[in-house]
Amino acid sequence: MKKVMQIVLIAAMAFFLTQCGGPKKMTQDEINQMPPQERITYLEKYVEKNPNNLEMKKELYKTYLETNMPDRAVPIMKDIINTDPYQAEVQFDYGNLMMKKGETQLAYRAFRDALKSPGGSMYSKQVSQYLGGKFVVQQVTSGQANEAFPCFSPDGSKIIYQTDANGNWDIVEQDLASGTSKFLVDTPADEELPNMSPDGKSLVYTSNADDRRPIDNKFKVREIYLKELETGFVRNLTESVADDWLPRFSHDGKYIVFVSERSDLRSVPYTEKKSDIYVMDADGAFQLRLTEDDFNDGGPCYTYDDARIYFHSNRNGPYQIFSMKADGSSQVTVFGMPGANAVGPYTSPDSVHLAFFSDQDGNYDIYRAELNGSNIERLTYNAAKDTDPVYSPDGKSLAFQSNRNGNYDIFLLNFQVSSEPSVQELISRLDKMVGQ
Repeated sequence: MKKVMQIVLIAAMAFFLTQCGGPKKMTQDEINQMPPQERITYLEKYVEKNPNNLEMKKELYKTYLETNMPDRAVPIMKDIINTDPYQAEVQFDYGNLMMKKGETQLAYRAFRDALKSPGGSMYSKQVSQYLGGKFVVQQVTSGQANEAFPCFSPDGSKIIYQTDANGNWDIVEQDLASGTSKFLVDTPADEELPNMSPDGKSLVYTSNADDRRPIDNKFKVREIYLKELETGFVRNLTESVADDWLPRFSHDGKYIVFVSERSDLRSVPYTEKKSDIYVMDADGAFQLRLTEDDFNDGGPCYTYDDARIYFHSNRNGPYQIFSMKADGSSQVTVFGMPGANAVGPYTSPDSVHLAFFSDQDGNYDIYRAELNGSNIERLTYNAAKDTDPVYSPDGKSLAFQSNRNGNYDIFLLNFQVSSEPSVQELISRLDKMVGQ
């Protein structure tokens, strides 16, 4: 009987201690060895009884994240940050989670506060992956004229682009090694959006030469032309009396994909016309409509095996990236940017990445993602507009246009030269992005 009373007394004392002081604090190894659900139950009880223990709160939110319960982790992380805003690890984890949820402004604030906290510099590499700007950017053109919409020659030694140096748009070729340039197309009309054939013998581009209406050039419709560079012979491939633009060769040189408003027969201002994607033979024959909807489809480019075409469309609201088979079938959404536009896709030669530009952070910058839309990475960081990226034939660089110097120039981003930004540079970027 005496022994029974001792057992009851010990049990009662244990119950009293548990209720008054909370669960017994376990070692880190003991916590780690617990099954996830038991660990959560233990940590929740411990934190409830010991609300000032930040270390155990950290264990709790990390366990929530490990068990795919992010919504339960958020209030714990906020509570820790409100108690001690200089918790670099928590700030970074919170920013990482907000980025995955599409809350970029909250993420950038958290990243900034993490970098400013003691020990926060250890997260600079991870933060820089979200901000981009880690590759060296080289300016190719300069001067008072605008240069835009670059493409590469098949061997990658030259860049072809449009310029308004003569008061209207013309097509220029510039040698990257020597810096020398020459006009490929120079007429009183506007020639734009050049693309060179894979064999280097032909150039396709748009021109409004056939629209002879006495109106401003910017209101004239464009047709797609082909120029044979050896003979100088030029012909109109489309002759649709509609606005046709952005011609791009398939990589085998057999086809040209392009954008057109020819299917929109409504009597509305040109700014309200809807565009679709078309394909034709390289000589202009058999022009076929690939997309049919009441929205704007554009920016088409072939994958390097010519099996699929990537493009952008606003059929789901903001512009997103789509893909389809080369015959127009199997159209699927690849990805979008939360609350922003993603436009101008261009596939890499190794068929791993897709470059594009987006206004996710208020102005257009260059990004890249894997072809399935995963692992989105920002490549440029600038307050100006960086747009229309194209890969070099070897995939080692990207050409794009930017007005970061006041007017539009052509720039090269070199993937082979990395320039990791400093912690102070990252903080400065984040300050601008969150408005101090």
